[in-house]
Amino acid sequence: MDILQLFTSIVPILAPFVFLVLFRMSAKKGMTISMVMMIILGIFVWQVSLNIIGASVVIGLHKAITILLILLGALALVNTLKHTRAINAINQGFLSISSDKRVLSVIIVFLFGGLIEGASGFGTPAAITGPLLVGIGFSPLTAAVLALVGDSVPVSFGAVGTPLNVGLAAVDVSLGEVANMVTLIDLFSGVFIPTIVMVLYVILSKEHLGRKAKAIIERLPWTLFVGITYTLSAFMSARLFGFEFVSIIAPIVTLIIVTLSAKVSFLIKKENLQDKTKEMSLLKAWSPYLIVVILLLISRTIAPIKSFLLSLDFLSIQNVFSSSLDSAFEVFYSPGTILLISALLASLIQTKSAKSFIRSVVETKEVIFGAALALFPTLIMVTIFTSSGINGLDLPSMPGFIALKLANIFGSSWPLISPFLGMLGSFVSGSATVSNLTFASIQFDVASSVGLQVLTIISMQVLGSAIGNMICVHNVVAASAVVKLKNQEGKIIKLTLIPAIIYGTLVAIVGYVMIVLL
Repeated sequence: MDILQLFTSIVPILAPFVFLVLFRMSAKKGMTISMVMMIILGIFVWQVSLNIIGASVVIGLHKAITILLILLGALALVNTLKHTRAINAINQGFLSISSDKRVLSVIIVFLFGGLIEGASGFGTPAAITGPLLVGIGFSPLTAAVLALVGDSVPVSFGAVGTPLNVGLAAVDVSLGEVANMVTLIDLFSGVFIPTIVMVLYVILSKEHLGRKAKAIIERLPWTLFVGITYTLSAFMSARLFGFEFVSIIAPIVTLIIVTLSAKVSFLIKKENLQDKTKEMSLLKAWSPYLIVVILLLISRTIAPIKSFLLSLDFLSIQNVFSSSLDSAFEVFYSPGTILLISALLASLIQTKSAKSFIRSVVETKEVIFGAALALFPTLIMVTIFTSSGINGLDLPSMPGFIALKLANIFGSSWPLISPFLGMLGSFVSGSATVSNLTFASIQFDVASSVGLQVLTIISMQVLGSAIGNMICVHNVVAASAVVKLKNQEGKIIKLTLIPAIIYGTLVAIVGYVMIVLL
């Protein structure tokens, strides 16, 4: 029975990998099969009651709708910018820094995406940066992969520190000390993500055929410079300003330094870029994204406004089927609503008409419908998985069951597996915050029982939860949808899995060394 329980608990991890990556099924088909397996095994092996299963179905659908709203907003915004032709000016703005796509990929997905992560979270960065890459000539597959990999390091702190102040709420640790340790470990691990983004672009593109190694070596000093600048900025920001603003300050500081260094040809050969006649000023073209960042910061940092928006939760659901399971949907606090408002304002500012906005929203229907077919079964499966602690056998929840099994196997070698448990939580749930809520207490207990440094282990959990966002199924579905890439989710996971393992391994090694030395 124990073997069957173990198999049941790993279905949400194993099944998506088998169906999407090995069998190359579309996400809507592969995740539907995975969901059915989860329902059957949950009922008959874990003895999860029918009301919990039913509540999980309702909540899974409800959570999927919250993600679809973000997708709708991101698609409406980028479509509006296409119709107003602002996207042309934005692309020219990027090209004025450099025409080298190795450089642009890092600036867009790692730095601009990092800023969006710090203000918003919720998978918004990949939904915004993917279409921007496509707009300057990246293939949809390359754009989706890079957008997901780039949105990793900033996720440790997410939207104004949410993965820490919410995700670690039940753990007795100093959040400031955790933030300091996270940024210290990232000095030796997250520092390589810009390089990985650049290498992935060179490998996936056809631009450097026959000279890929040379193309990578040429830009290696620059990408390491970006990584060092970012991680040092994060390191200092955590200590000087607090963890809430790390993922806002570090991208801004690095963007400024990198843009200025490119202008003076530091580590990048100066280009004779021709100034094209702009149809629209850069400020006017970028104004919708400035509005997004400003509205996100206002809604998340000004307490009275935040409280008011969160109080308008008439779409939230509680105690579904008397199960004690809830799902929040503060629609006016959602990044999707802010993206829609910005898209409408873009249409009004750039064309003095709402026609572009209305047309853009209508154009999203096919993509949203396709994404929904994949997101619905994914979120239902995830909800059953995380709610399985309510069962007839007094078993722990499935994620807790997996964690305890791993703890028994690894014992004092736990630091080598700690970040991968965090990755597991995000891979299944799609949220660094939920991963921390699910596994931080277990990480704390294992570290305490084995005599390991709790602070370092919890920090490795936080970093692992950020890494898992690269490979999470519903993030992959969202990134695919916004670049209009169909039935390639398995291929994307296969490509993002390698950077995720590299980053996770670096965190494990650095964390282990710190535990030994400190």
